[in-house]
This record gives sequence, C-alpha cells and structure tokens, in this order.
Amino acid sequence: MKNFTLAFVVFAIIASPLWAQQAPVDWKTLAAEFAQDQAAATAKYQGKLITVTGPVASIAAGDMTVDDPSVAVILSSADGPGPDVKCLFQNEDLPVGTEIYVTGDGSEAILRKKDSAGNLTSSEPLVDVGQQIVATGSFLSYDGGDIVLQHCRLDKEQPE
Repeated sequence: MKNFTLAFVVFAIIASPLWAQQAPVDWKTLAAEFAQDQAAATAKYQGKLITVTGPVASIAAGDMTVDDPSVAVILSSADGPGPDVKCLFQNEDLPVGTEIYVTGDGSEAILRKKDSAGNLTSSEPLVDVGQQIVATGSFLSYDGGDIVLQHCRLDKEQPE
C-alpha cells in the first residue's frame, strides 16, 4: 500500500502542470510587459503557451510571419499601451478539409469545411472584429512591434 501511495503522490506532482489551467492574461498586461522590458518579457514567455484575452482590432489573411501562411487576429485597442498581440491561426492546425477564410473587408474570419472534391459543405463564424476573445498560442517572437503567438486556438469559454 505504501508503494501505491508513493507512486500516486509522485504521479500527482509530475502531472499537476498538465492539469493546471493557465490563467488568461489581458492583452494590455502582456503588451505593458513587453513595452517596459522587451528582453525580460521575451525570456519569460519563450517556448511557453500563453492564454490571452482582448478585443479583436483586425483580421488579416495570408500573414507570412511563419512559413505556413496564417490568419492573423490582432488584439488591440486605440487606448492600448503599445505593442499589439498577433494571434496566428494556421490552417495546418485544423482538421483535414477545414480552412479559415477571411471576408473581403477583413471584418470576420469564418471556419469553412469542404468535402474531398473541394466543395463547401458548411461554414461557421470563427471571430469578428470588435469581439472579445480568449485565445491560447505558443509565444513565437516580438516582431515589428507585435507580440506574436502561433498555433493559436480559441478557448471554448469566451467572454460575453
């Protein structure tokens, strides 16, 4: 029984980071960290997943920050503290036959599904300009005044 208890305690200690839910960081807090000390903020977040909340200021298709052209969702506001947060949603992270489409005016990103022949089978809104979102992504870099997160996904629990 002692071996089982010890094994359970060791497992719980090792696995606890996997169960821990990272608390979301407001985009303004993240931007302020980078504005204050870029090197320290880069070291703090390098190689880590970041869950960020904020308003969608713009959406752009075909962002070439990474090799796989991505849809960039920019979290920012006119009264922001400085750097914007760029969340890259990459088609390679989606199920086969699914893609992200950005409307011509850049106001909305839509998740589209296609059959094996390439015919559109369904579509649903992913994100709109002005919407408050919670997204999680891997810190990539501080590039051109943007805090860049790649391989982003929207969290299921979105703010109202």
